Amino acid sequence: RKTTDPPTRPHGSRGQDLFLAVNRHDAAGVQALLKQGADPNARNGLEFTPLDVASASHQTDVMETLLRSGARVDAPSPYGTALTFAALGGNTEGIDLLLAKGANIDASRADGITVLMLASRTGADKAVRELIRRKANINAKDNGGTTALMYAAREGQQEVGRILLAAGAGAGADSADNSGWTPLMFAAVTGHAEFVRLLLENGAHPNVRDAKGRTALLLTAAYGDHPDVVRALLTGGADAQAANRAGRTAADLAAARGHKECLAVLGNSSVNALTGSPVSVRDAKGAVKLSLAALQTSMLQFSRRTGCVSCHQEGLGRMATAAARESGFLLDPVVERMQTERIDGMMAALRPLHLRALKDPEAMKQVPLIEIEEVATADSWILAGMAAHKQPGSEANGAMAMVLARQQLPDGHWQFSGPRVPMQSSFFTMTALSVRSLRTYGPRSYAGEVAKRVAAAKSWLLQAPTQTSEDRASRLLGLKWAGATEAERQKAIADLRADQRTDGGWSQLPSLQSDAYATGQALYALHLAGGVPVTDPLYTRGVQFLLINQDEDGSWFVNKRATPNNNYFDAGFPHGQSQYASFNGTCWAMMALAQTIERPQRQASLRIP
Repeated sequence: RKTTDPPTRPHGSRGQDLFLAVNRHDAAGVQALLKQGADPNARNGLEFTPLDVASASHQTDVMETLLRSGARVDAPSPYGTALTFAALGGNTEGIDLLLAKGANIDASRADGITVLMLASRTGADKAVRELIRRKANINAKDNGGTTALMYAAREGQQEVGRILLAAGAGAGADSADNSGWTPLMFAAVTGHAEFVRLLLENGAHPNVRDAKGRTALLLTAAYGDHPDVVRALLTGGADAQAANRAGRTAADLAAARGHKECLAVLGNSSVNALTGSPVSVRDAKGAVKLSLAALQTSMLQFSRRTGCVSCHQEGLGRMATAAARESGFLLDPVVERMQTERIDGMMAALRPLHLRALKDPEAMKQVPLIEIEEVATADSWILAGMAAHKQPGSEANGAMAMVLARQQLPDGHWQFSGPRVPMQSSFFTMTALSVRSLRTYGPRSYAGEVAKRVAAAKSWLLQAPTQTSEDRASRLLGLKWAGATEAERQKAIADLRADQRTDGGWSQLPSLQSDAYATGQALYALHLAGGVPVTDPLYTRGVQFLLINQDEDGSWFVNKRATPNNNYFDAGFPHGQSQYASFNGTCWAMMALAQTIERPQRQASLRIP
């Protein structure tokens, strides 16, 4: 979650220059600015200090320079102290330095996440040992009820798991978070079989149920095809005949989801498991109806609980609701009004600064979050959501679009410093969204500049190597939005088609299983930008994958992989601390399914103002 609201604590240009130097990893520049009187305890709009940024980005030399110049070791922020930031980034050298300087090991964030939890997540076993030696609270819980052992379990950090269990973590390894998930459930769902065995050997009970009445085996059967996990659970005493509240066993769920390897281990123990290929329980229209309700419920709760204008709720979320509306669904007017008012308010507040920034480089340096390269990530998503809803151009969004334009790198792409996977994990995504934003909201008075920037982006998209399915999906979308010809898009289309798995889905990474996020994104890009008909066998296999993997509440489960940069709170979407990744995955899945629904007369395309 992030905001583009004006800074809450403005600082002078020298302080901003210090942040910019730290973000550039410019150690000499940091030293020079400190000698000139820059404040080592300056704050940016998120209350970060320069030491926080250096700690998160593994700049031990800069950390030492800042500390020698008077940076406070334990300067608090809503996101923790410098030690929290070092643990967040897995900066073991930084952790050692800060501990040697007397940093408070019990520092926590507004969401209750502790240094030990973050070190456990990244597998920093040396730091975990030291924190435990210094009496860190190993059973502390964040505001989602998650412990350090759960963080380690979700990431499969076995050595850290052993250390924590030996120190007495987890109350017998059966402690549960606010959703009733235990460390065993986290390890099982994410496919970490060795961690599952470790927990079972240390007394974890395999038949404990979560708040929805599901055991680790039932969750595994529903959310992944992990046969080694199933074997470990069965060997450890998991009840293969245990049923969920709907009366479905693990074999039933594995059969329904097409998890053939799990089913082979479980055995054809039910009639449902013998029915052959999985069959979806609803059609695309029914699936979109359920998803839209779940998304809008969460959007409303998010809006009521925070003033933050977010990339997910007001960006990707609005792209998804726009797709549903184009397919004939009515949107909740309360949600629409709240989101529009929030966005318009933010735009109005930033308009004077944006207009000055376009004329004055010093003003540009004061744009919120520019010092940590978060302008492109926020503005591109928000403007793309507005474009999807066909909101008209204005002086405010035109100024924002051009400030976004000026973040483009010389080679033609847009980037960010800190990843928030999966939504903020690809420079191709940032570039594609920025192109769409410029083509839609770039003012006519800047038409020449917009054309040159779009052309540079198109050239980069055509030439830059891709690494992930998201890279390839966003490259295709970006080329379409940049005006590339069908011939120019052919390789991008072929590369994305080739990513489809035998189960009909796409995966975020080659090492991960197919999920709704990657599948929905790929299908949407192939249809919208690749011209692939929804009747194409590739598309219909992808649709079938999505339909059989949708939960009864309308959501799709997507496991959280993101570094917890933002303070977590429950926004009313299913799947606990994986709810934001699942929200994003549900958006993409719904957008892909919406393309298959016969649509009413489309509105006229939004013209560039």
